[in-house]
Formats: sequence, C-alpha cells, structure tokens
Amino acid sequence: MSSFLLYNRNEKKFGATDGTLVKVLIVYNVVEKIEHGVEDDLLAEQEIVLVEQDIEKALQEHGHLAAAVPIRNDLWGPLKPYDPQEWLIFNLCESFRNKTYLEPYIISVFEHLGFRYTGSDRRALSNCLNKARAKEILQAHGIPTAAFQIFTPWTVQHRHLEFPLFVKPVSEDASIGITSNSVVQDERGLRRQVRYIWEMYREPALVEEFIDGREFNVTVLGNESPRVLPLSEINFRHIGNPFARIVSFRAKWVPTSEEYLKTPPTCPARVSEALKARIEDIARRAYQALGLRDYGRVDLRVKAGIPYVLEVNPNADLSPDAGIARAARTAGMSYADLADEIIRLAARRYHLKGLARPRIVQYQIKARSAGSDGIYSIPASALLPAAPSAEKIKRLRPAPAIGVAA
Repeated sequence: MSSFLLYNRNEKKFGATDGTLVKVLIVYNVVEKIEHGVEDDLLAEQEIVLVEQDIEKALQEHGHLAAAVPIRNDLWGPLKPYDPQEWLIFNLCESFRNKTYLEPYIISVFEHLGFRYTGSDRRALSNCLNKARAKEILQAHGIPTAAFQIFTPWTVQHRHLEFPLFVKPVSEDASIGITSNSVVQDERGLRRQVRYIWEMYREPALVEEFIDGREFNVTVLGNESPRVLPLSEINFRHIGNPFARIVSFRAKWVPTSEEYLKTPPTCPARVSEALKARIEDIARRAYQALGLRDYGRVDLRVKAGIPYVLEVNPNADLSPDAGIARAARTAGMSYADLADEIIRLAARRYHLKGLARPRIVQYQIKARSAGSDGIYSIPASALLPAAPSAEKIKRLRPAPAIGVAA
C-alpha cells in the first residue's frame, strides 16, 4: 500500500479570509520589443517576468496554489480556462500590447469576466498613470506637490514656472524617460528636454519645479486603515551636484552604472519622529486620495520640513530587491509574507468566503514504483478530481516521508 498526498477539489467556493489558502492566477504582461523610447527601456519592461517567478515561489511557500498566465496580444483567451469563482488574480500587468495607457483596460477585462484581483482598480490606475491628473487630485485634497505644467514642443512659451525644472513623460513609470538631462535650468534646456520626450515617447512632458531635498519612498499596505511600512531614503551623499540628485532610469535599472551605485537606498531612513510622522501622514493621505488598494508606493521629497509628493505608484515594482520588499523586510516580513499579505488584503476587501483551502487528505492505493512502496506527494500542478490511478502514480517520484493529515 502506498500513501499519497492530494489536494481535494471538492471545496471550490471562496471562504474565510484568514488562515486559508488561495488559488492564485499570477497574470503578467510579456514585452518583447518596445515601440517608443530607447532600447534600454526594455530592461524595465522585461523585469516583470522575473517578478512573476519570485511571486509564484513566494505564494507556494505559503501553501497557495499558483498558476502563471503570461499576456501578450490576447487577454481573454489565456484567462478562459480558469473559473473566476475558484481563482483570485495576482495582477502584475503594467501594459498591454506594449502600451502602458492600456493598463486600466486589463482591469476592465478582469471585471467583465468576473475575476477578483489584487491591487488598485481601473480608476486609480488611470489617475496615477496620468501624472498631471494625479497631481491635480492631490492638489484638490490639499496634499503638497510641486507646481507643474504640461508641455509639447509647441507650447513651451506659455511657461509659468520657476527654474530649475524637472522634465519627464506624463504617462510613463519606472523612471522611463528620466535621464541626467531631466533637470533643466534655462529655457533652452527646457525646450530641448520637452522635444526629447515628444520625439522618444510620443507624449507630452510633465514639467514641474525641481525640489532640492531628501527623497523618500514610502510603502503603504491596506485598505480602510492603510499602514505605512518603514521609510526608505535615497542616499545622494555621493553626488555633489544638487541637480544630479535624481533617480534616473539608469539609477534604477542599470546596476553597473555610476548613477545606480551612487543612489543606494537606506531603510529604515534616519529621520526625526516629527518628520517621520509628517511623511507618513502625507503618504497615507495621497494613497487614499488616489484610491489605491492593497498596496502601493508614494515617492516624496522634503523641502523646509514639508513633504511634497512626487508620484504615487499603485502597481509598484514587487521584485525582492525593490522598495516595497525592502520596506517589508525592515518591518519583519519575509518576501513570502509580503506576497501572502497582498493576497489576504484583496481577499478581505472582497469579503471572500471559503478561499479554496486545499485540504490535505490521505489515499491508500495499491501500486508499485521501482519495486517499493512509499509516500508520494502530488504537486499542485497535478490536481486531480479523485484518487490518482496506478498508471499516474508510476510517473511520480517518491518523496521523503512526511506527515499525512487525514
């Protein structure tokens, strides 16, 4: 007689939100080429494939059943085999068909098909993707953010801002479009950089007054009562020129570059309790004003003791060495704990019941494998509706003896 561990598929409905295991679809976009921008921009786009692998391992560590669903040019087809009543989507999509502005469309498809998903809804994604709209919402809520205008190569003459100015694409993330030339000090530099954004990314430039001050990345988790994880600060002490103290694309994505090496993060940040409280308050208010859910990151700079919001990212980088995971580690959470917490935040938000907790059950089956009996473990990817056949068992390798729960 051989013993086998098997997931029981009789429990398919969502259920308790704490202490349960979840069937998770990790949906992520695959970008093989870029239509606009510079060649190096592909580094940020392709990072998501590695993040998916990390998230999948993390969820499995917590016992969740996880399946990866890569998205290229079709969104509906890859999701068809999965029952929305059984699976919760872990959303890692940042674009669709190489277009970042279609990111909210992905959420629309999830909702149309009836899937629940982690992270922010399409309104929050749309508002944050348009950096100008996000800043307008922040201003409407009385949240400090730098004065700004939107420019194309034909509208630069209508400037009402004070130099130095910071120039970046209005609808890109991951520091795409931000270079060592992004801080400009005169009209000529402004025109040059606005033209660069237009020609490379085919979109207007967001131009804002440059804030020379300490820069912080603030991770926020939660929904009704979001909590702020330990603050992380970008360390600019090795950069003498104040106008070069920025997190450019190379500083974020090219580990061998001088920009990367000279902008290390410090977490937890060394700040006074008073400043810490102000930063946390502004970050939490920005998170809520823009309608973020489950998790997000708020980037700020501090000038004269006042935190100014630079950007709010509802779909921030979740790689193990990125800001959110770093803050989580400082707070005592492992990477697996972080992934699990995001799942549970979404589950509680949806008031899900009976979250497909796979019960471990014991089957006794007459079978032989290499002339010996033993305990076998069937991987989650081999889920079966009933006890496995002897033929199926022959293809499985014996696993080390482990406890069997009835």
